[in-house]
Amino acid sequence: MDKRNPGAIEYFHRRIDDFDSIYRDNHAGLRGFLDRTLRASVKRRFKLAFDILGDMSGRSVLDIGCGTGRYMFEAVRRGALGVIGLDAAAGAIVAARKLAQEQGMGKKVEFVQTDFMDFEISNPYNIVFAVGYFDYIIEPATHLEKMQKSCDQFFFASFPRLWHPMTPIRKIRLALNRCPVRFYTRNSVMKLLNDAGFKNYEIRIVARDFIVIARR
Repeated sequence: MDKRNPGAIEYFHRRIDDFDSIYRDNHAGLRGFLDRTLRASVKRRFKLAFDILGDMSGRSVLDIGCGTGRYMFEAVRRGALGVIGLDAAAGAIVAARKLAQEQGMGKKVEFVQTDFMDFEISNPYNIVFAVGYFDYIIEPATHLEKMQKSCDQFFFASFPRLWHPMTPIRKIRLALNRCPVRFYTRNSVMKLLNDAGFKNYEIRIVARDFIVIARR
């Protein structure tokens, strides 16, 4: 999360368990409808990332806006080492550490409560995730520039699409929760990537999101 967007940080501090339940449960009623529409991207982008990555033996991972660490846990299961997650929401970090202990991964992953722009990176990571992150970033260009320098093999990120039927509903729902959110066109994502120095990348559509897959 971006410390310049305290509304988003507070929202995920309060609602992290509700968000994480998307990975665990199949809900009925209104909650099920929201999971199948507004939140359809969550499981689909997760599956896409790891279908592409496959075996991750020995590769280092940085998960920016890690939430409860679901991408990190799967990376460890596939052999990743040096797996670190960042999130500015205290509730997310607390929930992630608890879940790591429950899954026997407490010593295999590291969680840091911080804004990504404040996190010091001495050496690039092999794999960098920024999923469900750019929805809440005030100045995405500076974040992408740092991410490009922080990654030496594979970058996977999501950007919510402006022109999607569920965009107005999501915008209103988050506004009612005092959580600012932003949306993107394909051209705006491409400009951000090009300006940040990304060269070898592709953009795919997964439900409400543009998914960026970049390789070095």
